[in-house]
Amino acid sequence: MVKAKTKKQKNRVLSVDFHTHPLADRYYCSFTSPRVPTLRDAEDIAEFLAAASSRGIDVIAVTDHDCVASGWFAKRVAREAGLPILVVPGVEVTTNFRGWRVHVLAYNLKEDLPPNTLAPWEAVEEVHVRGGVAVLAHPARNGEYGPEIFFRCLNAGVDGVEVRNRMNGNFDPAYWLGEKSEWNGRLVMQTAGSDWHWYGSRLIAPGDFSVGVPVDWLIGKGLITPEEAGTALSRRAAREREKRGNRGKAAGRRKERDIHKDGLDFLCQKGVGLGCPSAI
Repeated sequence: MVKAKTKKQKNRVLSVDFHTHPLADRYYCSFTSPRVPTLRDAEDIAEFLAAASSRGIDVIAVTDHDCVASGWFAKRVAREAGLPILVVPGVEVTTNFRGWRVHVLAYNLKEDLPPNTLAPWEAVEEVHVRGGVAVLAHPARNGEYGPEIFFRCLNAGVDGVEVRNRMNGNFDPAYWLGEKSEWNGRLVMQTAGSDWHWYGSRLIAPGDFSVGVPVDWLIGKGLITPEEAGTALSRRAAREREKRGNRGKAAGRRKERDIHKDGLDFLCQKGVGLGCPSAI
């Protein structure tokens, strides 16, 4: 017998930044990338994760251009270092439509797709064949081709669409997806990404474009495990308790200051408070 989910269980969400680049544009447009990170790559990925984990987001997808290796390496680093953040290994696949470069975010791929050879919807289909999850990246950047590309990706079964991107603006999918964010009865997740390119000290912070995503969707798509979800939810609850505690401490300090001020005002009214005009 399947137990009905409580309201609290149904509303479980984690904040996710679906689009980041710890290797910046290192392999973009070269269409060559290493199968394992170089020493420089590894150092940048580790520094990137340390910075990202301090932002208070629950999950971050590592989606370097046409390079799956960095995502899997980042996931291992986060786990071994005990960083308080979950990593989803991903890649931003370069596809082509009428000579226009279109990007598809793919998660959980083990090998790179051939860049700049597939149409966006063909990449979506190939990602699914390989057991991955596909999201159309920053469709607002696709200009006049945007509607056709999105429509064909929807028909190809794309899992999500990036509706907010710090680098390339917002995209409104309401015309196609309606209020329920569905296409032919199938949920299409609306995602957000900082598109954070790591340049060391030139820090552009992630997390500003994270979005709350239902835990059940993340688990159902295989992006995180139930155990990882439990850990992330516990971390989030601990952060919320700490915030409430800090707010309570701040309120307590304000209350003490108010009581102290009220006391001084009372003494001043009696003319005996230090610093009162009548006491000088």
